[in-house]
Amino acid sequence: MSAQRPHLPPPNGRLISIGIAVLVALILASGAFAQIGPGERGVLMTFGAVQPGVLDPGLHLKIPFMQSVAHMNVQVQNSQDIETAASLDLQNVSTTVATNWHILPGDAEWVYQHIGSEPQLIRKVIRPAISNAVKAVTAHFNAQDLIVERDQVRNQIEGQIRTALSPFRVVVDAVNITDFHFSRQFAAAIEEKQVAQQRALQAEYELQKAKVVAQQRIVEATAQSQAQKLLQSTLTPELIQQEAVSKWNGHLPQVVGGRGVLPMIGNITAAAAAAAH
Repeated sequence: MSAQRPHLPPPNGRLISIGIAVLVALILASGAFAQIGPGERGVLMTFGAVQPGVLDPGLHLKIPFMQSVAHMNVQVQNSQDIETAASLDLQNVSTTVATNWHILPGDAEWVYQHIGSEPQLIRKVIRPAISNAVKAVTAHFNAQDLIVERDQVRNQIEGQIRTALSPFRVVVDAVNITDFHFSRQFAAAIEEKQVAQQRALQAEYELQKAKVVAQQRIVEATAQSQAQKLLQSTLTPELIQQEAVSKWNGHLPQVVGGRGVLPMIGNITAAAAAAAH
């Protein structure tokens, strides 16, 4: 009994399978697919010419050696810049501005065609827009008012940046002023002014306190004067004599000279004589 030989596919079928595998490998190696990740949009180019429309996230087929794909980030990005400008009172102010922005996803192809990649967009459009906005707004405020009216300054800067970037299909999500920096001389002047204001407030407080104390003393003196007047109006010789008698301890002074006789002695003597009769 002869051994059974394994069943082999026909030579033509095996060649076809190998050919397909090689073709797939060549396609993959030649870059016939483009993968667009989350938060991205793809810009398809044929021999360098930008094609209309954008490629959404996912896997896309392209013609090898003829077409290429540029990846554009459409997520929110942050640009932080330090801009030095002159205030209304001619003080140099360095303002640190943080701007959140993103490219409109449907216009990624337009941005790439007219401006370029994201680094080119930042260099050509975004940074100049931020710089111009900061300088324009700073020039309308005194240096100290930039701190006091910080929210108003931020709103005006944000509004100007939005207006400047809108034609370039860039949306401004938020603008924040993280710091104001002044010259040493101006910072020292502000500190001295604040100290002087504190001293003035303290002096005003002391003055008001002194006025209150003075008014209280006037009220007390007036009340005391009125009480004395009332007491004088109610005093009679009999009341005075009675008060003196109530306070006498029963002992006469051992030395009485000149006219230094107690005023009540005569009355006491007369009272004693009358009692004897």
